Amino acid sequence: MEKKALFIHGFHSDSDSTTGGNVAAILKQYGYETIHPTFDLLDCKSALTQMSKIIKEENISLIAAHSLGGFYGFILPFDLPKLLINPCLKPEIEIPKLMFEGEVFPEEIKSVWIEEREKSNLRTSEKTNLHGIFAKNDELFSYAEYAKNELGFASIWKIEGNHKPTREAMQPAIEMLGKAFDFFKPE
Repeated sequence: MEKKALFIHGFHSDSDSTTGGNVAAILKQYGYETIHPTFDLLDCKSALTQMSKIIKEENISLIAAHSLGGFYGFILPFDLPKLLINPCLKPEIEIPKLMFEGEVFPEEIKSVWIEEREKSNLRTSEKTNLHGIFAKNDELFSYAEYAKNELGFASIWKIEGNHKPTREAMQPAIEMLGKAFDFFKPE
């Protein structure tokens, strides 16, 4: 049986995410099929419902996510390995700054995001599966220290690059994480 990963894109992105394509190419080398649909990340409850349904129906065994998608990867209540690339772990602060001119930010989502993060932080059994990959020159934000010190991520990897890291920058970190934490073992 082929292993399946779910990739969750970031804000202002979709199923054609460059980062998602790069992650899928790396994971394919280890026998993973990567599913990466488009989610409405400003509708938290609907996005979580859609993601949970995919995880269950597709028998997902690895979650990979980028930016705001990394926040959703963090809060999903599944005890699966999670590779979170430059995760936006405080979207209530960061996402309003990233809105395009004329876009309206739904203020009510801030409290939902905070509540979901607090619930997730209480599920300590999942923390051994949390792995962060952070670019050293992320021009938008960096939550590496917060992930390590406050949220208890099992591992933090710093790579070259910016908010949208290249495949070449991510590959060694994903390979090392996969080997160290057995994501790449045969099923």
